[in-house]
Amino acid sequence: MTEKEYKERLNAFKNSCRVYKYEKKMLQEADMRKNGFGDDQLYSYMREDIGFVDGMFDTISAKCGVNARLMIWLLFVDENTQADVAYRFGLTRRQLQYSVNKWMHQVFEAEGRR
Repeated sequence: MTEKEYKERLNAFKNSCRVYKYEKKMLQEADMRKNGFGDDQLYSYMREDIGFVDGMFDTISAKCGVNARLMIWLLFVDENTQADVAYRFGLTRRQLQYSVNKWMHQVFEAEGRR
């Protein structure tokens, strides 16, 4: 995988993480009403996006461990700063940055082999 491909996949994952909580909440509300929210295509895309994020976090957990999953969740979904997450885990910001980069490369390479 080239660095350009890696960055594109990482940005797509980060973007999906950024809207994950909002999409999940919208889908839960639509499911409770039992009539969706009118746009079947949008509903389908949101469900697919949520599935993508959930699947990626399952892969992160399997390949890199639960601490990696938690750190990446805090960064990408909860949108904490690198400094905050690093402090919580007793790392420097640079150590965290290096680890996340390494983990995400492992995950994307594993996804590419499927």
